Amino acid sequence: MTVLLLHIDGKLPNLALMRLAAYYRTVGHVIHRRVDNPHRLDQILDDVPLCDIIYGSLIFERSRPLAERIKERWPAVILGGTGWSLTETLDSISPGLSIGPLDYTDYPMWQQSIGFTQRGCRLRCPFCVVPRKEGAVREEQTITEIWRGSPWPREIILLDNDFFGQPHWQQRISEIQQGRFKVNFNQGINARMLDDETAAALASVDYRNAKMTDRRLYTAWDNRKDEIRLFRGLEALVRHGVNPRHIMVYLLVGYWTNETHADRDYRRQQIRAFGAIPYPMPFVRTKELVGFQRWVIGAYDKRISWGAWEAADYQPRKLQLYPERHSAVAAGGDSEGYAMTTESLKA
Repeated sequence: MTVLLLHIDGKLPNLALMRLAAYYRTVGHVIHRRVDNPHRLDQILDDVPLCDIIYGSLIFERSRPLAERIKERWPAVILGGTGWSLTETLDSISPGLSIGPLDYTDYPMWQQSIGFTQRGCRLRCPFCVVPRKEGAVREEQTITEIWRGSPWPREIILLDNDFFGQPHWQQRISEIQQGRFKVNFNQGINARMLDDETAAALASVDYRNAKMTDRRLYTAWDNRKDEIRLFRGLEALVRHGVNPRHIMVYLLVGYWTNETHADRDYRRQQIRAFGAIPYPMPFVRTKELVGFQRWVIGAYDKRISWGAWEAADYQPRKLQLYPERHSAVAAGGDSEGYAMTTESLKA
């Protein structure tokens, strides 16, 4: 039996495909192809021999047109993942495989171990599919079960959507501490719900980015009304030893009705002033919102005003057309809330 596994999008190894690989390698031949580049699709498909079963997994809805092209070419392909359907999951397609072992063979350059200690979420944010797809919080695996074991590094990437929502999170933290694991909380931590106990727990572990190269915690500020709760959680992290520059705050933009640039910019200013790193995430990719994202993640907002950035059509190469405005500091951020300091400008 020959089985084709199509990795359609996403930078991380695909857990569903790894579980399918673990199963089918015991009964047949597995071929793995990464097809997230539409321009290479025809070449990849032409190179694939006749297969008995074809699976494809996609995480993002933006990949759906590519998945539909694959289905046109191979009508029998079995597609799944959040980008395709919230109900066509690995468990619905192949019951029992969703909790099976992982086969990392098709990701030979990948060193970290990846998995979930819990699934689901306590909250029901309207823009998030997790509650609809996964339901209430339930425990999944321990840290020891996720780790691939020696000789692989003690580096764990957690895909949990609500790490502190599980009832035994203290045990998972203890496992990270005692095992001296570096850990990447890939989907972020809900800072609005942090208290001194959970903030201290985060500060006590070796939190990292996905490449394990930098100290990094991720959280989000989706709605301005959450400001007080968000900063209470951020302050708790700092109080227990987390450097503000270790914190990246994703800013949901373009979702709420009647949202203005002033609202987006206020949140940016407050995060910069606190000393953390803002990272806008456009819900819809309009030119202005993508321009705002580029302005912030490129740190142009520290030295170029929004007006100058707009005049340059949101393109750095065009800034030379406005030399008289190059020295302008992004408007606001030093008159209310947290004071903009020299240290925060270095973040």
